Amino acid sequence: MASKSHVIAAVLVFHLLFSSLVSGQTPSPPPPPIGLLPCVINVLSLAICAPVLLVLKLLGIGNPNGPCCTLIRSLSANQAASCLCLAVRVNILGLNISIPGDIGLLVKLCNVTLPIGFGCPT
Repeated sequence: MASKSHVIAAVLVFHLLFSSLVSGQTPSPPPPPIGLLPCVINVLSLAICAPVLLVLKLLGIGNPNGPCCTLIRSLSANQAASCLCLAVRVNILGLNISIPGDIGLLVKLCNVTLPIGFGCPT
């Protein structure tokens, strides 16, 4: 049986894809943030982090060895920053996210240190 986080992630991905199809237009991808590396992974894979971030924000707990943190730790600090900024920009995580606050919570849980002065370009 699929875990609850996998079901939530699947629903979020379906919602994102369905929303794009219903609009009748495929949104153009945002330009890469200035000063950050391009995201080297499929940003949709960060949808697995949405339930992790939600629980972390609400309850202050999380699993640093789960698939979200494993994915984030597989990236360099600059890559993680650019991918998380892109995920927030295109609303992959499906949450109202504060930057750098909530992103900081997530990367702290995953034991990743973001570049000094981290912030997503507007």
